[in-house]
Amino acid sequence: MMDYDTIDDIYLAGKNPEYDAAAKKLLSSKKILAWILKYCVEEFKDSSIADIRDRYIIGIPETASVPVLTDETNAAAMMGTDRISGERTEDTTITEGKVTFDVRFRAITPHNELVQLIINIEAQRSRRTSYPLLKRAMYYVSRLISSQYGVDFDRAQYGKIKKVYSIWLCMDAPDEKGGITRYRMQEEPEYGNVRTDKEDYDLQQVVMVYVAHARADMENRLLNLLGELFISEDNAKMKKEALNDHYDIDLNDDEEGLVRTMCNLSVGLYARGQERGEQSGFIKGEQSGFIKGEQSGFAKGEQSGFTKGRMENSNEIVMNLLHMHVGMDFIKKATGRSEEDIRKLAEEHHLPV
Repeated sequence: MMDYDTIDDIYLAGKNPEYDAAAKKLLSSKKILAWILKYCVEEFKDSSIADIRDRYIIGIPETASVPVLTDETNAAAMMGTDRISGERTEDTTITEGKVTFDVRFRAITPHNELVQLIINIEAQRSRRTSYPLLKRAMYYVSRLISSQYGVDFDRAQYGKIKKVYSIWLCMDAPDEKGGITRYRMQEEPEYGNVRTDKEDYDLQQVVMVYVAHARADMENRLLNLLGELFISEDNAKMKKEALNDHYDIDLNDDEEGLVRTMCNLSVGLYARGQERGEQSGFIKGEQSGFIKGEQSGFAKGEQSGFTKGRMENSNEIVMNLLHMHVGMDFIKKATGRSEEDIRKLAEEHHLPV
């Protein structure tokens, strides 16, 4: 059972844990993260994709797959400053509740390796919520700052606070027009000219990335890349070829499996069908661009754009995750399958659990 804080969180997640698990895992690939950092993080704007991928991203980025208790995280993180495993993908306090980060990792800057960046990537199905999504993003960067206490600094050692970024990928660009908008703290002397070093106040930035639904002839390569990955209706093979040809991204078998999983689940088609005003079979069982008038396979097992072969898709997702040596708890949460089913599939296909 997945944890959600609000009704909006359920909508943003698309009530589709299989898709979300695949998307988060794919976004945690350094091949994809390097492009996001190149276009969203100022410190890397003059760096090559290869350098960002191979030199500046520290360790292995983690997804929100494993719950991490605050005290356990702090204890683990203090064992070594270079350790990325153990970063708080789930940040919990007694009074503030729980925040789960989609993908969280650290990176060093090209010009000063003593300075680290803590970067959070969030993939959102829609920017439309009952609250301003930007305010949620601001809350996240605040938590990324405060969660450094006990890990990067203690007591009065505030000079050790690391700069943080929270980057939000929204798959419903306003008016079908993609864009990238940055929010940060600025210094504005109102009387006199007393100033301080930028590095002392430029500690948190929010970057909102809006991905257009249709392919657009945009100059921004990141938006085109994300559109190809998450919005395009191409199949997995075509996506893999496009990523290789246009972005020099060579997906391995596991990553291609994640793309195939996302294509099979057809979430992009479903979201677009909703926004065009078509009625969803999930909601009313009537005609929609998603299931084209057929009754949902969830209800009667008939074919639809989303449910056709759902069990086969679920089996494939389980096997992909097993191939990646993902833990049992994560596979159960991501697929909704029982441990018995997962172990049976693993045994049938001679996969380790």
